[in-house]
Amino acid sequence: MEAKIYLHYPGNDEAVAVGSGFSWGACLLGFIWALSKKMWFAAFVMLAVNLILFGMGLWGETADLIGMVLSIVFAVACGAYGNRWHRWTLEQRGYVLV
Repeated sequence: MEAKIYLHYPGNDEAVAVGSGFSWGACLLGFIWALSKKMWFAAFVMLAVNLILFGMGLWGETADLIGMVLSIVFAVACGAYGNRWHRWTLEQRGYVLV
């Protein structure tokens, strides 16, 4: 069970909850998850990496296997760091820890 970290923008009463553990949304949905969190740069990078790994699969069977393994590793890495990236993005926008 993961703990939630709450951030709020000064002058606004609403708090944004950010998970502190593994992000299944970031792992399974990738750049779509990042777009839903308004993390534009992260979404662009995730999409670019996914397209590069997909392109590797078009080169042949060995590259296809390597591309699939790298895609899985990248998805797990996005899941492991997704909530950290989300919190960092909010803090860069001026949100503070409650």
